Amino acid sequence: MRVVTSVLAGLVLATTVSTPAAYAAEEPVGLVIGVRGQVDLPAEATATGTLPGALTVDVPRGEVTEVAEELRADPDVAYVEPDHIAHAAAVVTPNDPYYPQQWGIAKTRVNTAWTATRGSTLITVAVVDTGVKRITDFGARLLPGYDFVNKDSDPTDDDGHGTMTAQVIGASANNHVGVTGICWSCRILPVKVLGAGGIGSYSDIAAGIRYAADRGADVINLSLGGAADSRLMRDAVAYATSKNAVVIAAAGNEGSAAPHYPAAIPSVLAVGASTPGDARYPWSNYGASWVDLAAPGCNPAVNLAGVLSDFCGTSSSTPFASGVAALLATARPGVTPAKIRDVLTATSVKLAGNWLAASSGRIDAAAAVGTVRGLAIDQAGPVVRVTRAAASGARVAKTTPFGVAATDPSGVTRLELIINGKITQRYAGRAYVFAVPVWKFGKVVRVQARAYDRFGNARLTPTRTWYR
Repeated sequence: MRVVTSVLAGLVLATTVSTPAAYAAEEPVGLVIGVRGQVDLPAEATATGTLPGALTVDVPRGEVTEVAEELRADPDVAYVEPDHIAHAAAVVTPNDPYYPQQWGIAKTRVNTAWTATRGSTLITVAVVDTGVKRITDFGARLLPGYDFVNKDSDPTDDDGHGTMTAQVIGASANNHVGVTGICWSCRILPVKVLGAGGIGSYSDIAAGIRYAADRGADVINLSLGGAADSRLMRDAVAYATSKNAVVIAAAGNEGSAAPHYPAAIPSVLAVGASTPGDARYPWSNYGASWVDLAAPGCNPAVNLAGVLSDFCGTSSSTPFASGVAALLATARPGVTPAKIRDVLTATSVKLAGNWLAASSGRIDAAAAVGTVRGLAIDQAGPVVRVTRAAASGARVAKTTPFGVAATDPSGVTRLELIINGKITQRYAGRAYVFAVPVWKFGKVVRVQARAYDRFGNARLTPTRTWYR
């Protein structure tokens, strides 16, 4: 290590005693030297204690090349590189033409959250509304959906409300078109339950919620509501939450404390509308006992005629919250709906006025994403049990059922049937009865099922051995 010691001693002398005049006005350059052994350093040299085997030293700018070459000639030097400079992650500024008018994004630090995640096509947000028009700003992320008003598979928007709602959630970013959605990459599932004029029945809305849940929606956005409570609606919401969907609904625009449904259903995240100054818009409904969260209540969006409009109301604050919820689902795959709700409310900015839950406030996307990313990772597989099958050791001569059911706090994504060590069937769900064609697999048939949760953790049932 004589070269290293000699060079470092010379550098210490140059930087602490007499810096050459040509470089006196220049900042020195930091070099990191990786070594393969121990080095006896001059007292002034710096060892990077957090990186064993690496040393740092300041080098006059004009001598960097010469010093680096000399150091690399030493066989005990593993590497020499500049001590590079890093910067705090900057907020993201998309190039979409109407982005400068989206004050809510900076207010809630969504642009800071984008340095961590901008969404994923693995996450689906259902827009249960007037339908969604297929526009450039959604691209291929707009999924096939259903129209419960006209009872067909064409959920095209004939009102405009649903299309603007979907833009707040997930309009494409950095494409020089329109506005910027909160969740750039999330998929949008259009479910039409309201007709032209924005009116629809509770039965259609409930059917739309169930439809969205059955198609794997991670977030269900309901920018709609009525004054009446409903067992039908409560059952639909319960079904969706059992399928691990976060259900988010508008608090309503009557400027009233009267509960608005389905937002006032306890398992639904009810969203009110806040102003640029963090006050309540006077038309936003309120109530500390049932409004759970506030979000920006005016967001620009393009209407069906292609013209930019001010999209205001709790119908606008709700998709803002849904977009942030989708970012959380992306940042921590498998996070439960209950945890998303808890994180959104716990990390919110407290507001004056007592118009929403005291434990909550206005949404803070950066704090929420940062918190959810730090959650402990689930490493336990689902609890899986056999619900219907012949006993182990039984003689079976023909196709026979093998039923299984699995549960997991993060949700069960699929089941697999394994026969004699090979996967033979799959099912996307948490309970299923497989049909096992025993006669195809020889005289001894060993049957198992495996269940997976949203983190990819798996667990097997005990083997059942059948004889033919």
